[in-house]
Amino acid sequence: MEKCDHLEFQADVTIDRIIKNEGDIKPTAFMCDVRVKCVTCGTPFEFIGPQCGYMFDRPCVDVSAQELRIPIQPKGIKLLPDFTVRAN
Repeated sequence: MEKCDHLEFQADVTIDRIIKNEGDIKPTAFMCDVRVKCVTCGTPFEFIGPQCGYMFDRPCVDVSAQELRIPIQPKGIKLLPDFTVRAN
C-alpha cells in the first residue's frame, strides 16, 4: 500500500484539432486528451470504464488507461467526421 494520501493533483489537458486532409484548415473534429497525477508522489491515475482506442463518438483511453481521450465539439455545432483512424 502506498504511503501517499494523494491530496493534490495535476491535470494536463491537450486539445487536438482533427483535419480530414493535409492542408485543410477547418477541423472535422476535436479531441480532448486528459492525464491526471498526484502532485506529491507523481503517481499517475488511471481512468476506469472507457474502452481502449481512439473514437470520435465516445470517450476512450490509451493502452495505459492513463490518458482519457474525449471527443468534443463547439456548442451548437454538430461535427460528424466521415473517416476513421488507421495505424500503419
